[in-house]
Amino acid sequence: MKISAQVRLAPGNSVAERIACLAETGFEAVEVHSDAVDHVSEYRRALAAAGIPALSMCPAGRSLDLVADEYSQRRRIDQVRRAIDACNELGITALISVPVRGALPPDIVAADEADSYVRALEQLAPHAEAAGVTITVEPLNRYEMHLVNTLADGIAIAARVGSPRVKILADVFHMNIEEDNTPASIRAAADWIGHVHLADNQRAHPGTGATDFSAVFNALRDIGYAGSAALECRMRGDPAEALRQCATYLRAARG
Repeated sequence: MKISAQVRLAPGNSVAERIACLAETGFEAVEVHSDAVDHVSEYRRALAAAGIPALSMCPAGRSLDLVADEYSQRRRIDQVRRAIDACNELGITALISVPVRGALPPDIVAADEADSYVRALEQLAPHAEAAGVTITVEPLNRYEMHLVNTLADGIAIAARVGSPRVKILADVFHMNIEEDNTPASIRAAADWIGHVHLADNQRAHPGTGATDFSAVFNALRDIGYAGSAALECRMRGDPAEALRQCATYLRAARG
């Protein structure tokens, strides 16, 4: 299991400087955002220079959210296919998928949204399988999304798709809000977790709040999770020093 961080969290005036900073501060991999689709060569050079892999890709905005009207959904499916191709070029194995955000709109039925999301993922699954990229459905807390809030919600979606390349993401911050017991929920989702996001209970970097990350890593170890766990949070204080302290803290918590 590799300790990772989003490139955007690091200080620097270029992609190369930010990735180099993450490598220098002790991270073992990076998570890019989907704007990297248009800069694959730049990211490939930066990763090679820093000697660190990119293992996951996160949406840069809402353009990859797949629950939308028919016309928009077709366009978004095409954009996700482009993201899968970029992941394949960069050696990235996990592409994060958020279906929709915010509260349930008036006159919309959540079950219809779930059906729409499953249909979109069914169209994308063969492309992901051919590229060797796992689409990971990310549950968000109830204040940020109405459709998929818990790991069980995510599993219900992924199970309907029935592809080995459609799994779920376990985000420790959102789990602190929605799950009764984060380590127990991780163990219960053992066969489905394809990626992990790390943030403390107040969404600052791990080690600044109340989350027991040793218990989180123990649960991930128990289920044989071998992917990356990526930092997605706010950094407190000087970014480079906070990243260094956080990487040290996470490696100790991982054991």
